[in-house]
Amino acid sequence: MAFYGVPQGVSKLPRQEHAPGGGEKEHAEHKGLAPRGTFILVGVFLVAFIVYYFVNWKLLSFVWQVG
Repeated sequence: MAFYGVPQGVSKLPRQEHAPGGGEKEHAEHKGLAPRGTFILVGVFLVAFIVYYFVNWKLLSFVWQVG
């Protein structure tokens, strides 16, 4: 069955070929916590969002004269 406008490899995927040994050597090097910078960046943005959230609530309480 041919789909017009669809690339040839999309309707029927080609056979997958794997490297000898299954690529276990490449995966063995990445054990542990490799993306430390990503976690630090996410942590910084999370802390900034939390501070921004509570500062906005504090400012709104002054504007709306709550409490």
